[in-house]
Amino acid sequence: MAMNEYDVAVYGATPGGIGAAIAASRRGRRTVLLEPSGHIGGLMTSGLGRTDIVSLESAGSIFREFAARVVEHYASTYGADSEQVKACNYGLWFEPSAASAVLQRMLDAETGLEVRRHCELTAAVVEDGAVRAIGIRDRHKESVYNIRAGLFVDATYEGDLAAAAGVPYDLGRESRDAWNEEYAGKLYMNFDPTKEVFPGSTGEGDDRIQAYNFRLCLTQNPDNRVPFRKPESYSREPYASLADDVKEGRIASIRDVMNMLPVPNGKTDCNNHHYCMCSTDYPEENGGYPEGDRETREAIVARHREYVQGLLWFLQTDEALPEPFRQEASQWGYAADEFEEYGHFPPQIYVREARRIRGEYTFTENDARLAPGLDGAPTQFDGVAVGHYPIDSHATRKREPAGQNKALEGFLGLGWITEMYQIPYGVMVPQLVDGLLVPVAVSATHMGFGTIRMEPCWMQLGFAAGVAADLSLAVGTPPRSVSVDRLQDALLAEGQLLFPLGAEELRSPAAAGAPSFGGDGFFAERLAAVWTAALAVAYAAR
Repeated sequence: MAMNEYDVAVYGATPGGIGAAIAASRRGRRTVLLEPSGHIGGLMTSGLGRTDIVSLESAGSIFREFAARVVEHYASTYGADSEQVKACNYGLWFEPSAASAVLQRMLDAETGLEVRRHCELTAAVVEDGAVRAIGIRDRHKESVYNIRAGLFVDATYEGDLAAAAGVPYDLGRESRDAWNEEYAGKLYMNFDPTKEVFPGSTGEGDDRIQAYNFRLCLTQNPDNRVPFRKPESYSREPYASLADDVKEGRIASIRDVMNMLPVPNGKTDCNNHHYCMCSTDYPEENGGYPEGDRETREAIVARHREYVQGLLWFLQTDEALPEPFRQEASQWGYAADEFEEYGHFPPQIYVREARRIRGEYTFTENDARLAPGLDGAPTQFDGVAVGHYPIDSHATRKREPAGQNKALEGFLGLGWITEMYQIPYGVMVPQLVDGLLVPVAVSATHMGFGTIRMEPCWMQLGFAAGVAADLSLAVGTPPRSVSVDRLQDALLAEGQLLFPLGAEELRSPAAAGAPSFGGDGFFAERLAAVWTAALAVAYAAR
């Protein structure tokens, strides 16, 4: 092959992209992983160290391998019985630097995989309805060239390659009625356990995008702490309402403003706080991001960075806050040994949602809820991965005046109704365009996307895309025509979890040896039980 010709080209070195590239490479495909920035690993190496997954029982293949390697990393560095090993929670909780080291070792082990950074997409070449090549601008070397490949994978958070290729997509929120989703559209929900829905929740759809933020790695350790800095454009106005919250008893400390969750070595994964009306999320400021060019996106990222930096400065210095509050807040700073080349601030903004492609299947809220007549979510007979995280969405509006101190519009969490669920292959197969799989900006409604959009899910979907790419090339058929039976067999052989199983079932010897859904073993028995219940419901409804 020529220098810029590959079997599989993956655009976007997110966890989903890494999963896809590793899967294709391990199956003998000459693979290139292209990342438009200089940062590898997306959010998993940019502060999101408390994995968004209920437990490892809903993960398989590449993510389980990653988690095991995190444990190995801490054990080899600090000892098998160390506090760091205990604190990593079976590899689900980790420092950004640890995740980066683990993922880099996984990539380095693949001799058939080339990783290129600073490679920005300029165009997609579509011939006879299929992506055949992409244009790349190397921002580091100031060069422009084409990448040709037998199959492409768009693993960006934004769905940039899919959009450039002409794949149809959606933005914003569907109405409650569009897909019969109970909590879709405009919604004011109390995030406390009551989950009360307030007046004004019309269920109307719109083009609003749930808020972005940064996942901060902070510490109280004075030997590893870098002070917060006042941003050049600082204004106290965006945060002033917090002083009233303190006076009225809604907030007592910095921990009520930001959700500080521990990861090893005395650090945090610091996220937006569910119960605070003014936290690290920055609603209404990302509308131009999904379809924006690089300059537009960089400006939006800069505003978000300055907003978060301003919030940190406000919490430590604003005299409208009580002195004990400020003193406690002043005990915190950036972790000095994280993100050193970026001034100790995470490089990747948290793009919770951007474009969502229109694919062969659209995943909705109802695909992750209890199905009538079954004991779990609907059965997906082309399932390629399993997800298990509560459907959620972050706010789409800032704090509103007059009586809206209970809820931010669009902020919701549906843990009590979300089941462990299957993710169908069709969500990553785009309409209209062949030669392309999209395992991150998948085909889903806003509500359905609200549970799939977690890095463990994306990493496993990426892995499935890499295996599907290999099978597509092996038989010379478009990805949409790949045999689902063969794909599922191949994924099961790699340890991918395709069907929701309980902890006891996962430990069963039958589960370990199950060859496929269609065989005579464990999976066939489970599927037969589901079929029986589903057919009974269908018959009763006739």
